[in-house]
Amino acid sequence: MSDTVITLKLPEVIRDLWVAQQALAKHYEATGLKFTLDGRLVGDIAEALALDHFDLKPPKKRTGGVDAVTRSGKTVQVKATGNPKSGPAFTPGKGCAEYLLFFAIDFEANTASVIYNGPEAPVRALLPAEGWSGTKVLRLPEMVRLAKSVALSDRIAHIARPVAAAA
Repeated sequence: MSDTVITLKLPEVIRDLWVAQQALAKHYEATGLKFTLDGRLVGDIAEALALDHFDLKPPKKRTGGVDAVTRSGKTVQVKATGNPKSGPAFTPGKGCAEYLLFFAIDFEANTASVIYNGPEAPVRALLPAEGWSGTKVLRLPEMVRLAKSVALSDRIAHIARPVAAAA
């Protein structure tokens, strides 16, 4: 086990996206609209980071709850948040994976920290067993606690790669 948090530098194109979002929110400040970077966009950014920085490849066929596979064929779900106080969000009916990577993205710092890298089952155990609907967001402290109990041998290998320059 290791308490060392992996923090990844994001490509500059993501900083550019965040700067544009901040300018848009400021322009429409009087409306109360925030134009937040969340949902699908944050998830896609996290999936790209996972593929760039971990020993993963895209699945041959996209299925719910599986965003990547390890070289040995184990399934991986990737979750992310841009909210510094939030854990991962789950919805019922989505498929399960063998592993979970959960990133906290800090758009202002242009970094992403790996909060959880390990088996998905202990995280899924925090969700209601049945009879729930909508979206369930797990508490960030619970994710940090679970992450500390994951043995190094139960983590997806991190690959130190340079961040690609903007084209």
